[in-house]
Amino acid sequence: MYNINIMDAKFDILKSNFIKRGYNFSYFNTSAEAIQYILSLIPKNKSIGFGGSVTVKESGLLDALIDSQNYKLLHRDICPEIPQEELYSLMHNADWYIASTNALCMTGDLVNIDGRANRVAAMLNGPKNVIIVCGVNKIVNDIQAGIDRTRNVASPPNCRRLNKKTPCAVTGVCSYCNSPDTICKATLIQHHPTTGSSVYIVLINQNLGY
Repeated sequence: MYNINIMDAKFDILKSNFIKRGYNFSYFNTSAEAIQYILSLIPKNKSIGFGGSVTVKESGLLDALIDSQNYKLLHRDICPEIPQEELYSLMHNADWYIASTNALCMTGDLVNIDGRANRVAAMLNGPKNVIIVCGVNKIVNDIQAGIDRTRNVASPPNCRRLNKKTPCAVTGVCSYCNSPDTICKATLIQHHPTTGSSVYIVLINQNLGY
Protein backbone atom coordinates (compact mmCIF):
# COMPACT_ATOMS: atom_id res chain seq x y z
CA MET A 1 0.00 0.00 0.00
CA TYR A 2 1.13 3.54 -0.75
CA ASN A 3 1.29 5.82 2.28
CA ILE A 4 0.57 8.75 0.03
CA ASN A 5 -0.21 12.32 1.00
CA ILE A 6 -0.68 15.60 -0.77
CA MET A 7 2.99 16.55 -0.26
CA ASP A 8 4.35 13.38 -1.91
CA ALA A 9 5.91 13.49 -5.36
CA LYS A 10 4.05 10.21 -5.97
CA PHE A 11 0.77 12.01 -5.38
CA ASP A 12 1.68 14.68 -7.93
CA ILE A 13 2.41 11.98 -10.52
CA LEU A 14 -0.81 10.13 -9.77
CA LYS A 15 -2.95 13.24 -9.96
CA SER A 16 -1.20 14.55 -13.07
CA ASN A 17 -1.60 11.27 -14.95
CA PHE A 18 -5.33 11.05 -14.28
CA ILE A 19 -5.93 14.70 -15.17
CA LYS A 20 -3.95 14.27 -18.42
CA ARG A 21 -6.26 11.40 -19.33
CA GLY A 22 -9.36 13.56 -18.87
CA TYR A 23 -10.49 12.62 -15.37
CA ASN A 24 -11.55 15.04 -12.66
CA PHE A 25 -9.37 14.26 -9.64
CA SER A 26 -9.83 15.24 -6.00
CA TYR A 27 -8.01 14.18 -2.84
CA PHE A 28 -9.25 14.35 0.74
CA ASN A 29 -7.65 13.42 4.05
CA THR A 30 -10.89 12.08 5.51
CA SER A 31 -14.12 10.47 4.37
CA ALA A 32 -16.08 13.31 5.95
CA GLU A 33 -14.35 15.86 3.70
CA ALA A 34 -14.92 13.70 0.63
CA ILE A 35 -18.61 13.29 1.49
CA GLN A 36 -19.12 17.04 1.74
CA TYR A 37 -17.51 17.45 -1.68
CA ILE A 38 -19.69 14.77 -3.27
CA LEU A 39 -22.87 16.19 -1.73
CA SER A 40 -21.97 19.60 -3.19
CA LEU A 41 -21.16 18.05 -6.57
CA ILE A 42 -24.47 16.27 -7.22
CA PRO A 43 -27.47 18.58 -7.75
CA LYS A 44 -30.53 17.89 -5.61
CA ASN A 45 -33.33 15.65 -6.90
CA LYS A 46 -31.02 13.71 -9.22
CA SER A 47 -31.13 9.92 -9.46
CA ILE A 48 -28.02 7.99 -8.39
CA GLY A 49 -27.13 4.39 -9.23
CA PHE A 50 -24.55 2.41 -7.30
CA GLY A 51 -22.10 -0.41 -7.81
CA GLY A 52 -21.93 -3.00 -5.03
CA SER A 53 -19.16 -1.10 -3.28
CA VAL A 54 -17.88 -1.85 0.22
CA THR A 55 -15.88 1.40 0.01
CA VAL A 56 -19.01 3.51 -0.48
CA LYS A 57 -20.55 1.96 2.63
CA GLU A 58 -17.41 2.04 4.81
CA SER A 59 -16.74 5.69 3.97
CA GLY A 60 -20.18 6.67 5.24
CA LEU A 61 -21.16 8.10 1.85
CA LEU A 62 -24.20 5.87 1.37
CA ASP A 63 -25.59 6.79 4.79
CA ALA A 64 -24.96 10.49 4.13
CA LEU A 65 -26.85 10.33 0.84
CA ILE A 66 -29.75 8.54 2.54
CA ASP A 67 -29.82 11.03 5.40
CA SER A 68 -29.82 14.01 3.05
CA GLN A 69 -33.16 12.91 1.49
CA ASN A 70 -32.20 14.99 -1.54
CA TYR A 71 -31.76 12.23 -4.11
CA LYS A 72 -33.47 9.25 -5.71
CA LEU A 73 -31.14 6.43 -4.68
CA LEU A 74 -31.02 3.25 -6.76
CA HIS A 75 -29.17 0.79 -4.55
CA ARG A 76 -30.02 -2.89 -4.06
CA ASP A 77 -30.02 -2.50 -0.27
CA ILE A 78 -32.38 0.48 -0.47
CA CYS A 79 -34.76 -0.78 -3.18
CA PRO A 80 -35.36 -4.48 -2.36
CA GLU A 81 -38.90 -4.22 -3.78
CA ILE A 82 -37.57 -3.56 -7.31
CA PRO A 83 -36.69 -6.74 -9.28
CA GLN A 84 -32.94 -7.01 -9.85
CA GLU A 85 -32.98 -6.69 -13.64
CA GLU A 86 -35.28 -3.67 -13.47
CA LEU A 87 -33.06 -2.06 -10.84
CA TYR A 88 -29.95 -2.55 -12.98
CA SER A 89 -31.73 -0.91 -15.92
CA LEU A 90 -32.73 2.04 -13.74
CA MET A 91 -29.16 2.35 -12.45
CA HIS A 92 -27.76 2.45 -15.97
CA ASN A 93 -30.14 5.27 -16.86
CA ALA A 94 -29.59 7.30 -13.69
CA ASP A 95 -28.26 10.85 -13.70
CA TRP A 96 -25.19 9.83 -11.67
CA TYR A 97 -23.39 6.60 -10.84
CA ILE A 98 -21.22 5.98 -7.78
CA ALA A 99 -18.79 3.07 -7.49
CA SER A 100 -15.28 2.29 -6.37
CA THR A 101 -12.42 0.78 -8.32
CA ASN A 102 -10.44 -2.38 -7.73
CA ALA A 103 -7.19 -0.62 -8.59
CA LEU A 104 -6.07 2.95 -9.18
CA CYS A 105 -2.88 2.83 -11.24
CA MET A 106 -0.07 5.38 -11.00
CA THR A 107 -0.15 5.37 -14.81
CA GLY A 108 -3.63 6.95 -14.83
CA ASP A 109 -5.57 3.75 -15.54
CA LEU A 110 -8.46 2.10 -13.69
CA VAL A 111 -8.63 -1.70 -13.36
CA ASN A 112 -11.88 -3.46 -12.48
CA ILE A 113 -12.96 -7.09 -12.63
CA ASP A 114 -16.64 -8.05 -12.42
CA GLY A 115 -18.80 -11.14 -12.42
CA ARG A 116 -22.12 -9.76 -13.64
CA ALA A 117 -20.45 -6.68 -15.21
CA ASN A 118 -23.32 -4.35 -14.35
CA ARG A 119 -20.80 -2.07 -12.61
CA VAL A 120 -18.26 -1.87 -15.42
CA ALA A 121 -21.07 -1.51 -17.99
CA ALA A 122 -22.46 1.48 -16.09
CA MET A 123 -18.99 3.00 -15.75
CA LEU A 124 -18.45 2.77 -19.51
CA ASN A 125 -21.83 3.40 -21.09
CA GLY A 126 -24.41 4.37 -18.50
CA PRO A 127 -24.92 7.57 -16.51
CA LYS A 128 -23.09 10.56 -17.95
CA ASN A 129 -21.62 11.43 -14.55
CA VAL A 130 -19.60 8.81 -12.68
CA ILE A 131 -17.95 9.17 -9.28
CA ILE A 132 -15.18 6.73 -8.35
CA VAL A 133 -14.55 6.73 -4.60
CA CYS A 134 -11.46 4.93 -3.33
CA GLY A 135 -8.99 4.72 -0.49
CA VAL A 136 -5.21 4.87 -0.83
CA ASN A 137 -5.09 1.07 -0.40
CA LYS A 138 -6.30 0.81 -4.02
CA ILE A 139 -3.20 2.52 -5.48
CA VAL A 140 -0.82 0.30 -7.50
CA ASN A 141 2.06 0.93 -9.89
CA ASP A 142 0.61 -0.25 -13.20
CA ILE A 143 -2.07 -2.26 -14.99
CA GLN A 144 -0.56 -5.68 -14.28
CA ALA A 145 -0.24 -4.81 -10.61
CA GLY A 146 -3.87 -3.70 -10.75
CA ILE A 147 -4.99 -7.05 -12.14
CA ASP A 148 -2.92 -8.90 -9.54
CA ARG A 149 -4.35 -6.76 -6.75
CA THR A 150 -7.91 -7.32 -7.93
CA ARG A 151 -7.57 -11.09 -8.16
CA ASN A 152 -5.56 -11.68 -4.98
CA VAL A 153 -6.53 -8.83 -2.65
CA ALA A 154 -10.06 -7.75 -3.63
CA SER A 155 -11.73 -10.85 -5.07
CA PRO A 156 -11.18 -13.40 -2.26
CA PRO A 157 -12.85 -11.32 0.49
CA ASN A 158 -15.58 -10.28 -1.92
CA CYS A 159 -16.28 -13.95 -2.69
CA ARG A 160 -16.51 -14.68 1.02
CA ARG A 161 -18.79 -11.66 1.54
CA LEU A 162 -21.07 -12.84 -1.26
CA ASN A 163 -20.96 -16.52 -0.15
CA LYS A 164 -19.46 -17.62 -3.44
CA LYS A 165 -18.15 -21.18 -3.74
CA THR A 166 -14.75 -20.42 -5.27
CA PRO A 167 -11.25 -21.68 -4.43
CA CYS A 168 -10.09 -18.16 -3.51
CA ALA A 169 -12.83 -17.85 -0.90
CA VAL A 170 -11.06 -20.70 0.93
CA THR A 171 -7.39 -20.13 0.10
CA GLY A 172 -7.35 -16.32 -0.24
CA VAL A 173 -5.37 -16.69 -3.48
CA CYS A 174 -6.64 -16.54 -7.08
CA SER A 175 -6.30 -19.79 -9.02
CA TYR A 176 -7.89 -18.48 -12.25
CA CYS A 177 -10.69 -20.94 -11.55
CA ASN A 178 -13.54 -22.02 -13.79
CA SER A 179 -16.04 -22.10 -10.94
CA PRO A 180 -19.61 -21.15 -11.93
CA ASP A 181 -19.48 -18.81 -8.91
CA THR A 182 -16.39 -16.90 -10.06
CA ILE A 183 -16.74 -13.11 -9.86
CA CYS A 184 -13.80 -12.65 -12.26
CA LYS A 185 -15.65 -12.90 -15.57
CA ALA A 186 -14.86 -9.55 -17.19
CA THR A 187 -11.79 -7.34 -16.83
CA LEU A 188 -12.07 -3.63 -17.60
CA ILE A 189 -8.93 -1.57 -18.11
CA GLN A 190 -10.07 2.01 -18.53
CA HIS A 191 -7.58 4.52 -19.93
CA HIS A 192 -9.89 7.55 -20.31
CA PRO A 193 -13.46 8.53 -19.53
CA THR A 194 -15.62 7.28 -22.38
CA THR A 195 -16.86 9.87 -24.89
CA GLY A 196 -19.59 12.07 -23.48
CA SER A 197 -19.06 11.10 -19.84
CA SER A 198 -17.55 12.96 -16.89
CA VAL A 199 -15.67 10.83 -14.37
CA TYR A 200 -14.75 12.17 -10.94
CA ILE A 201 -12.05 10.32 -9.02
CA VAL A 202 -12.35 10.95 -5.29
CA LEU A 203 -9.28 9.64 -3.45
CA ILE A 204 -9.42 9.45 0.35
CA ASN A 205 -6.35 9.11 2.55
CA GLN A 206 -7.75 6.05 4.33
CA ASN A 207 -7.88 2.31 3.77
CA LEU A 208 -11.37 1.62 2.45
CA GLY A 209 -12.95 -1.49 0.99
CA TYR A 210 -11.10 -4.44 -0.50
